[in-house]
Amino acid sequence: MAAAALLGSTVACNDEAEGIDTSADYASTQVTEFKLQPDSKVLNNLDSVFFSIDLTAGRIFNADSLPYGTKVDRLLVSLTTDACSTVELHYPRAGKTDSIVDYLTNPNDSIDFSLGAVKLHLVSYDKIASRDYYINVNVHKVVADSLSWNLENPAKLPSTLSNVKVERTVMFDNKVYTFTTNGLAEASLNIADSPLTSSAPVSFNFPFQPQLATLTATESSLYILDADGKLYASTDGLNWTSCNTTWKSITAPYGDTLLGIADTAGKLTHVTYPAGPTSDVEADFPVSGNSASIRYVTQWSPKAQVVTVGGRRADGKTTPTAWAYDGSAWACIAESTPMNAEGIAVFPYYCCKNDTNTWVASSKSVLVAMGGLTNENTIIRKVYISYDLGFNWSEAPQTMQLPTLLPSLYNADVIIGTTVTNESRAVRPITEWDTPYIYIYGGIDSHRVLNTNVYKGAINRLKFKPLQ
Repeated sequence: MAAAALLGSTVACNDEAEGIDTSADYASTQVTEFKLQPDSKVLNNLDSVFFSIDLTAGRIFNADSLPYGTKVDRLLVSLTTDACSTVELHYPRAGKTDSIVDYLTNPNDSIDFSLGAVKLHLVSYDKIASRDYYINVNVHKVVADSLSWNLENPAKLPSTLSNVKVERTVMFDNKVYTFTTNGLAEASLNIADSPLTSSAPVSFNFPFQPQLATLTATESSLYILDADGKLYASTDGLNWTSCNTTWKSITAPYGDTLLGIADTAGKLTHVTYPAGPTSDVEADFPVSGNSASIRYVTQWSPKAQVVTVGGRRADGKTTPTAWAYDGSAWACIAESTPMNAEGIAVFPYYCCKNDTNTWVASSKSVLVAMGGLTNENTIIRKVYISYDLGFNWSEAPQTMQLPTLLPSLYNADVIIGTTVTNESRAVRPITEWDTPYIYIYGGIDSHRVLNTNVYKGAINRLKFKPLQ
């Protein structure tokens, strides 16, 4: 499985009030504070929701939208203004004239924010100046922290073959390489600048029978094993050269170095290409079927690390362990993860949540694990996450679990790619931003059939316009 680096940001969705007159004189008609009064029946800590006051544009709004489904049709407000003779709240009503609340005489009347912007009309104490503000209480239109997928019309694996049996997708040279075969040497290669972008797949034949599942990309080359375990390298995916070495499996890339396992006189050893020091393979180490390796750098080590999860041991049983490599040796960093399986898709992403005290959104980098085939030949359905680079794993929040219509898969490849999101209404300076999407290529379903769809998903919050 393959995963690419990603970028993200803390984000929210907002409704915008249009047609606001920003030329009004607001001397003696300033709003200095606005907030909602507490109401636990609506939302805990409702009075802690932060509202921005834009005196120039005459707008008051919560940039971090309230959770999906929050009722805003009967809210009490607290506001502070300059000394004014008139403080009125005009809220719209469907098919009727606006309802007007005199805040000076009825400060505890509820206001309906569900039908759009509420006008706050102020008149100065001397009745010379007046000013209108427009108040929006923004609520997410979808479950913001939910991981959503394109299930209605997913893309298809790019291939020239009509009888695709095996698929493998990796990131190489900052491009997406998708290989498909008919299970033999006849193959197709699609190279794209980013996931699902237009390109023309080309047909070719491997000069050997490939084990396509072993195809791995280092920083400088593609590598693959043939049916006999002979290692081959390529810099374009079409032309392959023998490396004059035979391995049992490929474990992971590490910079320009390829990590693998060889069988030497009946003993399994860790090996590298180009050749370097060898060591004995540990009893719990996966000799096949381990997840894609994730590369990271921490402040505690000058060396880059790669981590991989699951797989099958030399005795044929799956392992629940996670292992990390630091450039010189492998070490077990988790002896018992919840994923005792092979073919797990592991990739870096984000877990988003609201602080329920302030209702400010935040996101945290995590590793995500999906799928995998267990010893009992069942496919793992649950999604798991690690907040500490693979040392500890737990079940992901319900909002990140797979929807019913997304099939259970193992041996799927995952690419993380950023897509530019555009907003045509240039009502604020930000009109486009990057959204990190998860792309699932291939994988084997519960009927042991190759999935020929490419599923695209993202946490809804990451698709919202960034705050500014």
